[in-house]
Amino acid sequence: MAMSFFMTGTLPEAVTESTVVLIPKVDSPERVTQLRPISLNNVCLKSITKAMTSRLKTMMRQWVSPRQSSFIPGRQTTDNIIVVQEVLHSFTKRRGKKGGMVFKIDLEKAYDMLRWDFLRDTLEEVGLPSCWIRCIMYCVKHNTMRIRWNGELSQPIMPSRGVRQGDPLSPYLFVLCMERLSHKIDEAVNDGLWKAVRLTRSGPPLTHLFFADDLLLFAEAERKQIGVIKKCLEDFCHSSGQRVNFSKSIVYVSPNIARHKAEALSAYAGIPLKAALGRYLGIQAIQERVTKGRYQSLILRIQKMAPWKAKRLSFTARLTVARSVAASLPVYTMHTELIPSGVCRSIDKISRDFIWGDEENHAKFHLVAWERLTKPKAQGGLGIRPTRQANLAMLAKGGWRLLQDKESIWRGILLSKYGGLRAGLDVLRKVQGSSFTWSSFSKAADLLKQGCAWNIRNEKRTKFWSDPWVLQVPLKDMVTGDMPENADEAMVADFVRADGSWRIELLSGRLPPDIISKITSTAVDTISQEEDSLFWAPAADGRFSTKSAYALLTKHDQQGTDGVWKEIWRLPVPERVRCFMWLAFQGKLATNVLRFQRRVAESPCCQRCAEQPETVLHILRDCAPAAYFWCRHVPQQKQHEFFSDSHEVWFRKNIMSKESSSTRINWPGFFSMATWLIWKNRTTASFKGLRAALSASSLTQSIVTKTKLWDDSWHAPELFLNHKRKPVERVAAEIGWTPPLEGWVMLNTDGASNGNPGPAGAGGLVRDSTGRWLGGVVANLGYATAVLAELWAIYYGLELVWNLGFRVVKIATDSKLELQLIQERHDPIHPHATLLSLIRRKIGQDWLVSLSHTYREGNRAADWLSKHSLVYPYGKYELAAPPTGMIHLLQDDVRGITFERQIVANSSSLS
Repeated sequence: MAMSFFMTGTLPEAVTESTVVLIPKVDSPERVTQLRPISLNNVCLKSITKAMTSRLKTMMRQWVSPRQSSFIPGRQTTDNIIVVQEVLHSFTKRRGKKGGMVFKIDLEKAYDMLRWDFLRDTLEEVGLPSCWIRCIMYCVKHNTMRIRWNGELSQPIMPSRGVRQGDPLSPYLFVLCMERLSHKIDEAVNDGLWKAVRLTRSGPPLTHLFFADDLLLFAEAERKQIGVIKKCLEDFCHSSGQRVNFSKSIVYVSPNIARHKAEALSAYAGIPLKAALGRYLGIQAIQERVTKGRYQSLILRIQKMAPWKAKRLSFTARLTVARSVAASLPVYTMHTELIPSGVCRSIDKISRDFIWGDEENHAKFHLVAWERLTKPKAQGGLGIRPTRQANLAMLAKGGWRLLQDKESIWRGILLSKYGGLRAGLDVLRKVQGSSFTWSSFSKAADLLKQGCAWNIRNEKRTKFWSDPWVLQVPLKDMVTGDMPENADEAMVADFVRADGSWRIELLSGRLPPDIISKITSTAVDTISQEEDSLFWAPAADGRFSTKSAYALLTKHDQQGTDGVWKEIWRLPVPERVRCFMWLAFQGKLATNVLRFQRRVAESPCCQRCAEQPETVLHILRDCAPAAYFWCRHVPQQKQHEFFSDSHEVWFRKNIMSKESSSTRINWPGFFSMATWLIWKNRTTASFKGLRAALSASSLTQSIVTKTKLWDDSWHAPELFLNHKRKPVERVAAEIGWTPPLEGWVMLNTDGASNGNPGPAGAGGLVRDSTGRWLGGVVANLGYATAVLAELWAIYYGLELVWNLGFRVVKIATDSKLELQLIQERHDPIHPHATLLSLIRRKIGQDWLVSLSHTYREGNRAADWLSKHSLVYPYGKYELAAPPTGMIHLLQDDVRGITFERQIVANSSSLS
């Protein structure tokens, strides 16, 4: 149907019909305005508009000015929030008679009031093809609505304006239309009518900020300016069909303007005057000193988890609610503000108490310490992020965007106010009298310095000793000898020769050999005029993520992991059973032993076995019902070991087992479900008495039945599709070296790293269609990763082929990752961006180069050379003849010797 629509431009009437449901905004609505209309659209129609939206949004950044943040890739809600906070901070410091004012404009039913002819003109103005405009307008105009009221559908309603609520395309169309208002404002500014607000002399002028239909207008606090603003709004509303809701709009004037003048401006505008801007995009605007009381409303919103009746939810359900509510509510605030420590502790306490089921005036057992819960799952925790550390990681993201985003208004404002003449990471220093937003960002500067490193391009921006570039710490911290004179001013360029090689003689005796090896494996570009750029070292692709920043902050990535934790969270059982196994493995179940230790139970003994302490192992394995079950499902020859293992060994063996149960079910899954059901039977006996619990034989039958039912549903093709991975089909293939076509030469390259990272080398060789050796190259790179070694091998190989005079060459390497990196578009943030740029420049010379992937069996000669390169001193060496040790490999390749390998069926090499 979708393909038919794009060809014919029409759809069946039933597909374009929408059902409108009215959701009350208040408990007892009395007016229509107290109902929120929600439009339910046909899935097929939404799929079509979603496809158009995915194509449309790639161009939005070019069509929409930086003053509009919503629905534009690369722009975020926090961009506008930061600007507003800085405007209010500057307004509070203004002195004299010249002030500023902010209009917060509310549009009435913005989506519903949009005129169709205005929308069409907008689409034509941005230059969309006529076929696109026709398809978009068809989806907009053909909108038959029925209102569901008291369970019945109304008669069809045919709207004559507006865009569909809930349609993926509607927000993007509305944003494009709002850009027309932005153009009107810009025209008024260019004509000298609208006087923009400037927070600093060098900062960008501020006239407006849009977030969909949330409008903020800025101007000097003058009566004439209000006339200009009203004229722009009236013209836009007349042509677009929009209507300003003056009762819900507000005007805020800087405090240096006299009260009577501010009231006069408000009266002339017809918009209420407010002493504070209030909430903007869900965040309370900062207009005074920040205290703990400012976040009281946030704490109250998080505390709304309590009415969920924690005792009615399982541990897993409470954990899910805590993650989704407590972690998500403060996100926008944490991106721009450093929340006080006391508030962070309060939020953590609310989450902690809710997870363990605490109720008012009645605390429950906190079976596992909070510090354990906040560890990653792979290290035995639940991956819950403490609020303070999560806050710093999110602020670090803002700092990272400040360093990388070159076009945004918020960055220009912050740098003009606080940046001064500083550059790089020094920009984020705290400034006396700065806003709370900037002070918050500066608190994350240390975290950024730990993770940021420099990509060396023209070597003229990075300081050799003071900036982190080859390591995540400055090299001056690693000096073993005397520091040279004027070390703080020395640039990387001072240590590089014109040909791009390193002046090692200047480093010997001052730095450890392994550090020098890392330096010598770093690529520099002596030709490019691009400036050195920052990248995020903890991420493989150099891009910042709050996850990696949080791991760096908490040092989780430096701790060892135990494979049993991963296996627990991969068990083919319900999530509640996984959580149970997580507790049971640690021995953290509420047994009588634990309850006796905490002075809740009168005796630590088992109810059934009066003399035996009720430990986790006793309940799940040694107690009569459990032992009866296990004796019937554990093979006779394994029972002695099964019943004699200690707690940790018993759990570890069974969770990590690769065997199947007697019912042919995966043993770890069967074991987990069985222990969980045994525990449930025990809790029934504890709360309802032994008579209410199942007998040993009944329990055994129940476990087998329920486990089989769950296993059948788990493997059902129509259920739980998210956990299923389609098995990879592999076939046997004979792999060997493939000679190039006549007239071509073949360049085989490979890199090796002993330790990854560790001592690294690169190798490559050139042969013709007969397998004849034409040349080779080896390079001892020093200290590098396998990826870097592979890239160096390709670069040196290309250089070799060019110097030999061949102009038609096929490159074969056994690393798909490197080929993908080379073929992808230029990414200056990648850790190996400089070397990738050098390789792309080599390939772009006047010759024909083909890149292809081969398996290791077809790249044995290059593999041998890369490992052999480590016997050479540091540097690159061209080989006119092959080393003696690899001649037999070359002969095998000429003879066409192949090796069997299992490869993915229908796989194709990159070329």
